[in-house]
Amino acid sequence: MFQKRYFWLMLMALALGAAVLVACGDEAMSPEDCYDDEVYDAQDQMCYAADESSTADDGDSSESEVMSPEDCFDDEEYDEQDQMCYPIEDGSAADGSASNDSYAGYDEYDVMSPEDCYDDEEYDEEDQMCYLIEDGSSLDDDYYTLAGDLFDTYVSGEDSFQEGDATADQIIIRYGVQGNQLNSPELGAVTGDLRQYQEDTEMHQRIWVYFANLIPANQRQYITGFGLYTDGEGEVLAYVEPNIDNPREWNMYVDVIDAANADELTYTLVHEFAHILTLNDRQVPFNSETYFQEDEDVIAEAEQACPTYFTGEGCSRSTSYINAFFEQFWADVYDEWLDTDPESDEFYSRHEEMFVTDYAATNPGEDIAESFTMFVLQPKPEGDTVAEEKILFFYNYPELVQLRTEIAGRAYSRLRR
Repeated sequence: MFQKRYFWLMLMALALGAAVLVACGDEAMSPEDCYDDEVYDAQDQMCYAADESSTADDGDSSESEVMSPEDCFDDEEYDEQDQMCYPIEDGSAADGSASNDSYAGYDEYDVMSPEDCYDDEEYDEEDQMCYLIEDGSSLDDDYYTLAGDLFDTYVSGEDSFQEGDATADQIIIRYGVQGNQLNSPELGAVTGDLRQYQEDTEMHQRIWVYFANLIPANQRQYITGFGLYTDGEGEVLAYVEPNIDNPREWNMYVDVIDAANADELTYTLVHEFAHILTLNDRQVPFNSETYFQEDEDVIAEAEQACPTYFTGEGCSRSTSYINAFFEQFWADVYDEWLDTDPESDEFYSRHEEMFVTDYAATNPGEDIAESFTMFVLQPKPEGDTVAEEKILFFYNYPELVQLRTEIAGRAYSRLRR
């Protein structure tokens, strides 16, 4: 009885609905016809109760929430089914950081096994690479010839580095460093052509791995940050600086535009590493009160109180490389250097035979870094000039001779492939 009555009631309702439709004919509605609790369907030209246009998944959605591809930001992608813009799922986050896993790609680049080593090579378990066995006293001339021929081939592939518009000292991306890995990227606020450099994570990894393969892991312990930046083509290729949050740690930055010149990149990476080697906290206890100090009187007072060479980062230890270098090569000319206009090349012109390059005359810190770079990348000199004596200075330290052997051997082994 209930089912039969229900059937007739439904039939009557349908008939009534059809009559209403016939009566209405082509009378479409407009948004103004909708009540407050209704939404307008532009396609049907009808007003519906708000809950009728909702779905089980998003009960509070409405027509105002539908997006088009043009509504998406640069870091969003469009979902055709949902008609919504979503953040691109590449590990990036709204705060400009990214997940560690997206960038921990060291093992994808240039990792070797013991089976990959030649007979004259040794395997480094920590860095997972083969390097040339050398006695440290000399390098075969083939190394220098091979380096000149293959640096470009190894570091930069075709179209890997392109020219772009740059603003002064524009940080593109900065990574944390843990062992061999890059992690926790922080994105710089870049625009225009610089976006291509920021998004090219493969290039970031390649530059980092090239440096990591050049310098043994136990010598990179102070480097906890690695970044890419640019100050325009042909300017500063790379630089290092103490970490402002922990000055006993160091950051290294490489210019992505100038990194295309592999010869200069290699030279500069060794030079910048030399700064960390000679200025780290074991060599020069960091003095944050003077390093971040703008008052020249405070700095001058700290320098006068220092019984050894004051580097700017702090008062060098008496046994440090840079203090010994200063005492041997700078003590007699330091006052003359202080009295010379730093913007001129007058000091270098008077003492050209003392320096391996003109840039070395900038200050003792740059001098020791330039001299160390020559120590690593050139054959052992005879010592006929003061400049050559500065290169020979490092041969007084067995640990540095061993380090030279490893760096040069690593470069050779990588390039010979």
